[in-house]
Amino acid sequence: MSLIALFFFAFFFSFIGSIPPGSINITTLQYALEGRRNAGLSFALASALTEYLYAGIAVRFQIYLTSNESISQYFSIITGTVLLILGIYNLLKKPTQNLTTTIGERRHAFKKGVLISLANPLAIPFWLMVTIYLQSMGWVELTDQNFWIYVAGVSTGTFVLLAAVIQLGSKFAAIQGNTFIIYKLPGLIFIAMGLWSFIQ
Repeated sequence: MSLIALFFFAFFFSFIGSIPPGSINITTLQYALEGRRNAGLSFALASALTEYLYAGIAVRFQIYLTSNESISQYFSIITGTVLLILGIYNLLKKPTQNLTTTIGERRHAFKKGVLISLANPLAIPFWLMVTIYLQSMGWVELTDQNFWIYVAGVSTGTFVLLAAVIQLGSKFAAIQGNTFIIYKLPGLIFIAMGLWSFIQ
C-alpha cells in the first residue's frame, strides 16, 4: 500500500471522528467566536500533537495484537460489535444543550490544549478500534516502519478539522446544532461499518 493512501485513510477518519461536540472542538469554537484566532490555532496544534501521542500508543498496541494469531482471528467480530454499539449509541444520543466552555485567560492556549487532550484518554480505544477495522478490511497495512505515517495522518486530520472550526466560526456552531450531521449520520456510518465487518 502506498504511504499516501495510508496517510489519507488516517486523515479521513481523524477528521470525521473530530466533528462530534467535545471539550476540544467546543473550546476551539469559543476561541474562534471570541476572535482569538492565534490562540485557537495554538490550542488546535497542541490537541493534534497530543492526538499523535495517543494514536501512536493505540497503533503500536494494535500491531502487537496483530502478531498474536490467537487474538487477531477475532478482530472482525470484536470490531463489528463495537462499531454497532457506537452506531446505536450515536442514534440514541440526545444533543447537548451547552456548547460553551470557559477559557482560562491566565493559561496559555497551547498548554490548555495539551491538558484538555490528555484528559481525553478515550482517543486510545477509539484509534485502536478504527485501526483494527481498517486492517481487517485490508484498507491499510501497518508495519513497524510505516505506522508513523498513519499516525501523522491522524494528527493532521485533527488539526485540519480544528482549523476549519476556527475559520468557519459561527457557521460551524450552526453545524454543531444539526442533530442529523452530528449524531445520526456518524451513527449510520458506524452501523454500516459494523455490518460490513460481519459480512466480510
